[in-house]
Amino acid sequence: MSQSNSSALERLPEGAIQLCQGRVRAFNRAAGAQFPELAVGGQAPEYLSPALGDQTAGVFLHQGVEYVFSRTPQDCGQLLLVHPSTQSALTDRQLDGFVRQMRSFMQEILLQVQLLSNDLTRAGGDPTDRDDAFQKTFCRMYRLLSNLDYLRSLGAPQLSFQPITMDLAGLCARLSDEAASLLEGAGVTLTYRCATASLLLPGDPELLTRLILILLSNAAKAAPQGSVFLTLAQRRDRAILSVTDSGQDFAQEDLDTLFPSPLPDSRVPDPQDGAGMGLAIARHIVALHKGAMLLERRESGALLSVVSLPTGPLDARLEVRSPRIEDTGGLSPVLVELSDVLPQAMFHFDD
Repeated sequence: MSQSNSSALERLPEGAIQLCQGRVRAFNRAAGAQFPELAVGGQAPEYLSPALGDQTAGVFLHQGVEYVFSRTPQDCGQLLLVHPSTQSALTDRQLDGFVRQMRSFMQEILLQVQLLSNDLTRAGGDPTDRDDAFQKTFCRMYRLLSNLDYLRSLGAPQLSFQPITMDLAGLCARLSDEAASLLEGAGVTLTYRCATASLLLPGDPELLTRLILILLSNAAKAAPQGSVFLTLAQRRDRAILSVTDSGQDFAQEDLDTLFPSPLPDSRVPDPQDGAGMGLAIARHIVALHKGAMLLERRESGALLSVVSLPTGPLDARLEVRSPRIEDTGGLSPVLVELSDVLPQAMFHFDD
């Protein structure tokens, strides 16, 4: 959380840091989330040194992530506006997490294949449970590889972003119906709430599908009471999508201060933790749609997410679009994205 007393800084969507004579004078919540070590009155951290020179704009590195800054002189010192570079979304920590998880998943597959082979040598063996375990591990591996492939392609021409005039309410309703039936098997109740039958906005349906499923998956993992609420509403010229554990609505003054805020990334991940790619992808999808995202970790451990997306301008023109290459291998995107949450029995596929 920010220690800044200036409401003007909080209205800025990116990280904002005021410096005076080499010391931190104030900063907003976005900057506090990106750089937890900032302290009002403290010396400017060493990694900010490129921003303290004569350059009006540039880059600096912090914990393996490249940040872009712009500097504006003020009466006392300077104002820095900071945001992560899209070219450096894949961090060293995420690569380490990828290798750790992939090794673990491959060991699980090897073990299940060995056990299945042993069963096939015995009469009357039933390999159904082990088949389900194999399918679950495969879906988790596929999800991990898909996340890595997305982050690897950031800034490259092959990253496909095809916004159209689409119905976000219809998309949320369809995804929540499919996800709710699956999450029920994991002991998680998903409730979707939307006061309107349709909410049009310019967006990429495939990327927004991925965004919603990432938020639902993370919420289901963290939901302390086994309840997740997906809420869609329109406020002024914005579509507000929230995923919470309590269904509590957000006040307008809270929505006015939405900002892209990566969670602190300084600790060494536990073995059961993911690679940290999902939320990085979610933030990038929101940025592509010129939106904003607020993440909040509650004391109970629940992760609350609020996404604000512009509802215009809408394009009424019809365009011929090349179909995307199908790369899911026939797997349900909902099943793959929720694979970390769902029990093994949900992965039994009939021949």
